[in-house]
Amino acid sequence: MRRRFALAASLPALVALAAMALLADRLARRALEDELGARLLAVAQAAAASLPPDEVRAAAGPGPAQGPGPLEARLSTLARATGTRLSLLRPEGGALADSEGRAEAGMPIPGLEEDRAEIARAAAGAATASAAIREDAEGLLQKAGYAPLLAADGRVVAVVAAEGAAASDRTLRGFRRLLASLAVAGAVVGAVVAAVAGLNVVRPLMRLTEAAQRIARGDLETPIWKRKRKDQIKTLRDTMEEMRQALRARDEEREALLAAIAHEVRNPLGGMDLFTGILAEELAGRPEAAHAARVRAELANLERVVEEFLDFARARPLDLSPVDLAALAAEVRDLALPLALERGVRLAVAGAGTAPGDRERLRRAVLNLARNAIEASPAGATVEIAARADADQAELEVRDRGPGLSAQAREKLFRPFFTTKEKGTGLGLALAKKVADAHGGTLAVEDRPGGGTVARVALPATRTD
Repeated sequence: MRRRFALAASLPALVALAAMALLADRLARRALEDELGARLLAVAQAAAASLPPDEVRAAAGPGPAQGPGPLEARLSTLARATGTRLSLLRPEGGALADSEGRAEAGMPIPGLEEDRAEIARAAAGAATASAAIREDAEGLLQKAGYAPLLAADGRVVAVVAAEGAAASDRTLRGFRRLLASLAVAGAVVGAVVAAVAGLNVVRPLMRLTEAAQRIARGDLETPIWKRKRKDQIKTLRDTMEEMRQALRARDEEREALLAAIAHEVRNPLGGMDLFTGILAEELAGRPEAAHAARVRAELANLERVVEEFLDFARARPLDLSPVDLAALAAEVRDLALPLALERGVRLAVAGAGTAPGDRERLRRAVLNLARNAIEASPAGATVEIAARADADQAELEVRDRGPGLSAQAREKLFRPFFTTKEKGTGLGLALAKKVADAHGGTLAVEDRPGGGTVARVALPATRTD
């Protein structure tokens, strides 16, 4: 989330900075090209005005080509004075003279072949600068300007070409490096500012997310951290804290109510069980003794229901110690065996391992899972109670071959008092999940390949609290 926020905050600025740098570079280069073209065009026109038309006409007339002469000397002088290369071209093409002697008379001058259109316009009487931009041996921008050399009668006797490089191109290159440095510096500063802003905004949101996750896991004891800054995040934090306190108060009221009801019911249950036992002894050997036995069985079921209510209502701290998972699974098997025999279900225990935990609460949680599995299994099926532990976590699994869970049951699986059984309290899975959450673990109920379900209590192998 922090990376996305930083990217969203810095990307528009970086794109704008890059676009401005690119635009500035294009404008500077365009201005440099225009300035260079104008300067070379002025040099070509000045050179054309200073050269004698008659002498140039004579050099361009029919006859054998002449070697270097006064024209070349004059062009060289003008070239040195203007810092350019000057050439005289025939109107129909080919060299007349060149300040650097790059081409023989009548031959093309290297580098000017691309400007045939501009040379033709100058030969028609219009001074012009080359459209193409080139680079010289030093990598500097280079252009050419062309001006017609006119005779007294207005006829074009030659074309003067002035070639040169932009000395300020080095300044442009420095300007480009400056722009690149500014872009990099802007990117770094933008990233730092975005990161700081991200920390200021995202960090409290992440803390609120962690608090919401704790509340979702059932931890209503840990208060949400206080925020001094008055902003929307503080408003959200205060709202969540009010919600946590309200949920905690509601749970405390519910737990107190359940505990009070359970205690009020438990006391007469003890007396009823005592007198039913005496009655069963007095009726021993008579048919009515079966009725007394049924009453005692129902009283035992009611006692178990009261115990589940009390367990759900109590908020006791964990009594942690190393738990032998194999011994725990075997004890659960022994406790669930009477119900299994009644239902015609076999019990199997497997696995080994040790994990830190509250042995009594884990035993009751796994026992609830085993009873659910036995009640869901058909006669002749086997319910497996398995344990394992490694360096990362420990697991206690209860597997059955029952009909599995419906979509409706899966949605409300861990909701207190939700049950699909006629005599169920709906607290078995809720209690087991409460125990798993208290240990910092999880409870999952999944479909089993081939039919049935597997209830898995996963516990951390070590605890830091």
